[in-house]
Amino acid sequence: MLELNQTVIVITDKVAYEGYIMARATGEDGASAYRIGVEGAGFEQQGQWHKATDVFVPEPLKEDVI
Repeated sequence: MLELNQTVIVITDKVAYEGYIMARATGEDGASAYRIGVEGAGFEQQGQWHKATDVFVPEPLKEDVI
């Protein structure tokens, strides 16, 4: 399960962006959803709800890449 304020990437068939988790919800059937906020570049958005299958954790950059 992802944590609040964790940086994530959202990838859907219509949009892809980086943001942070503002809230999470779990339905009675166990399905999860996350509200993703965006801030930076002079603006802030309160976020949209996305299915858990659309939310990914970015891999850290490897500094030892040649």
